[in-house]
Amino acid sequence: TQMTFGFSRDDAAKFLGAYYDKKIYDNDPFARLDQNGVGKLVKMAAELGRQARPDLKLGICGEHG
Repeated sequence: TQMTFGFSRDDAAKFLGAYYDKKIYDNDPFARLDQNGVGKLVKMAAELGRQARPDLKLGICGEHG
């Protein structure tokens, strides 16, 4: 999420309130995976990675839950 949107969770705390007010985001992008943006990139990376290497093992890191 941080690399896709180009801002960290810590930095976002300074401006997300204004983004909510302006309807740029409806909710915290760090609280729930953005399926249409970040999720599509993860899916594309997994599919392309497995095309090149079918035995590729994948995982995610970061805060969960």
